Parts: sequence; structure tokens; C-alpha cells
Amino acid sequence: MDMNRIVSAKPLPGWRLKVVFDDGSSGSFDVEPERRGGVFLKLLDAKVFNAVTVNPDFGCVEWPGGVDLCPDAMHQAMVAESGKERPLAAALHEEAKPANQPRRKRKA
Repeated sequence: MDMNRIVSAKPLPGWRLKVVFDDGSSGSFDVEPERRGGVFLKLLDAKVFNAVTVNPDFGCVEWPGGVDLCPDAMHQAMVAESGKERPLAAALHEEAKPANQPRRKRKA
């Protein structure tokens, strides 16, 4: 079984990451530093969190100080969450729809 690899990651507000995997799937991932605790508490500093990079050797996201996340676990969490929250691509598609759709008539 091939390991999922992250090809890009961008920090978003609220300690979330916009990530794209090598299989083409993409979306947002909630890092939840307070829930994870330990070394992840360093990420509560916005300057540190925004310094996220993708490790080209392992395909994982990482931050200064040796904090990283497993891409397989992130991929699984995003797939499981997709039933609750629209994947990023679907959300962007919905936002691109025209807003001037006809209104339904109200009953008198």
C-alpha cells in the first residue's frame, strides 16, 4: 500500500491547513494544537504555525522545532470528515455558482 504524501500546505486561520495530496485529493485539516498538547502547543504561536513546510523526503507537514504530522493520518481524517464538511474543491465549486438564481414564489 502506498503512503499518501502531501505536495502542498498553506496555513489558514483557526489553526487549519489547506493541503493537497499526491493522489489529487485536497481540503482543509484542523491541526488542533490545544487538543494534541505537548510539542503541538508551540503551534499556538501564529508565527510558528505559519512557518509550516512540506518535507520533500517524507511528504509530511512540519514546523520549526521538530513538530510534524503523519500524512496518512491527515488523509484518513479528511476522508472521514468529508461527510460532515464539504471537501475544499466542492466548496470552491459551490462558491463559483451564480448568486442571481430565481426566487421561489411565496404562497399567498
